[in-house]
Amino acid sequence: MQSPSLPNDVIGTASDADLINRRIEALRQQIITRPKLLALIETNDLYTSDRARKPLSSIIDTMRGEIALTSMDADLNAAKPEDRTIAFRLSYRYSDPVKAQAIAQDLMEQIVELNSTVDVANANQAVQFLTEQGNNLKRQIGALEEQIAKLNLQYGGVLARSNTPVTGGSVGYDMQIADLMRQNQSLQLQKSDVATSDQRDPAVASAETALAAARAQFSEDHPDVRLAKARLEEAKRLAAQNIKKVPVNNIDEQIKFNNEQIGKLRAAKAQEMGAVSATISSQSKAPAVQQLTTQLQAKLDGLYKQFDAISARLMTAQAGSRAANEQLGERLVVVDPPVVPDKPASPNRLLIFAGGVIGGGGLGVLLALLVEMLLRPIRTPGRVAQITGSPTLALIPIIAGDGKADDRPSFWQRVFRNPFRRRPKEEDAA
Repeated sequence: MQSPSLPNDVIGTASDADLINRRIEALRQQIITRPKLLALIETNDLYTSDRARKPLSSIIDTMRGEIALTSMDADLNAAKPEDRTIAFRLSYRYSDPVKAQAIAQDLMEQIVELNSTVDVANANQAVQFLTEQGNNLKRQIGALEEQIAKLNLQYGGVLARSNTPVTGGSVGYDMQIADLMRQNQSLQLQKSDVATSDQRDPAVASAETALAAARAQFSEDHPDVRLAKARLEEAKRLAAQNIKKVPVNNIDEQIKFNNEQIGKLRAAKAQEMGAVSATISSQSKAPAVQQLTTQLQAKLDGLYKQFDAISARLMTAQAGSRAANEQLGERLVVVDPPVVPDKPASPNRLLIFAGGVIGGGGLGVLLALLVEMLLRPIRTPGRVAQITGSPTLALIPIIAGDGKADDRPSFWQRVFRNPFRRRPKEEDAA
């Protein structure tokens, strides 16, 4: 396992021995799965004799036990432990050296391929996962920004004037309306004066005075009275004609205009009062809105920080993915390919010889102890004295038969003679 060709801050990986060991163990578990081992057994015709008399599961367990994948530090760098190269040893034990080499070669190729595939897959999955996380954070950030913008649009003016007292212009509207109403009253009086001005005409008044004087002196049939009446009628006619010449329409138009202005002022007053009421109602909500805005902004700031962290990790993951695709990161490199062994790993002849010698010696000692325990032979005069309790003057052996050489017992007869035979009595020994 070689260290990366690129700096760790670029691809975001570091050589962790424990992590690499776990990954190698995971690779080992993948190459010793039942289907792959069955394929190797069938392809290379392994365990031919065992397959005829043992179950297949037992053969697979045997093959798993013969596959060994051990790690060792090939380059210890005390200054930078993360830059060290970790080596792994792959071995397979089998009775046929050629097949053992072929199986080891196949397993080695599987491990290298699986490691490369796993590295690329892990890097791509990391990029995909971080991209999805970044997109999710973007959606959350967009939703919060939109929510804050709506709150600012709806309550922005209220929040800006939250400490400003609310005042309305209703007094100014009332003064303008009162002034226009006074103008209308004055115009109405002018219009009334114009309507009755024919009764106040000087000519009519003079004619009425002359008629009254004539009636005081003469009767109604007197010519002077009739003449005064005719003059009065003529004066009234002329006064009515003069009234028609007065511009009364201008007064009506002015009154109508003033009434329209009064209506507009009253509508503006009502609108302003509604706005003031709405402002007061909104200002009552200002603390809650401000608190909600503060909470949303704090949450948005947190999402910004998360997005920055995810973006940095995504850039690192993308660099790691590219390094994995281009074999620039940590990778397995075959240093010493499997070869056909020139000597068997087992059995060890010297060890077998030494084991035989030690085992034979131990067995002989055990047999000697067994003979001593079962037969209990008498070998010395002291033993006889110990048995009889008296000192021994001489030892006389008992010889069966006529004493010829052919009647002597053989070695095995002496060894396996009846251990329960009666021991000689004390007087026989004497």
